[in-house]
Amino acid sequence: MSQGAPQVEDRSLFGEGRYPDTGPLAVLARLAFLGALLAIVVTVFLPRSMVPQFVRSHYLEHFAAFYVAALFALAAMPRTRLRRIGVSVVTFAVLLEATHLLSGAQIWPLVDNWVADMGGLAAAFAPVVVERFRRRFPRRTRGAV
Repeated sequence: MSQGAPQVEDRSLFGEGRYPDTGPLAVLARLAFLGALLAIVVTVFLPRSMVPQFVRSHYLEHFAAFYVAALFALAAMPRTRLRRIGVSVVTFAVLLEATHLLSGAQIWPLVDNWVADMGGLAAAFAPVVVERFRRRFPRRTRGAV
């Protein structure tokens, strides 16, 4: 055993070291994720007249809601496999859209809403998946061909 200097944990926000589970950003990510889920659920069950319209397209609102929820899910659960997070968000979207069927809604508009939800999910996951793919290739050293 060597008696070197003690290992110092990198607690900076954007460093390469380990970030603590109880760090302020980790806690904020979990709260933001729960807040996004709650906002989506409340919006689904409120009458349309009480829901503020943020953009002109209903489908863009679905896209944006699930984009934000998926980003917060990725931040809130850094050790959870991407596939599990994705399946959980897809299941959440399916269940929410299915609740409209209970009130007698037509299925095809719900499918369109769900497709918009999945677009937001895909847009949030794409950069993460591409970055993981890129990490699989070793960096070339200077001077190497």
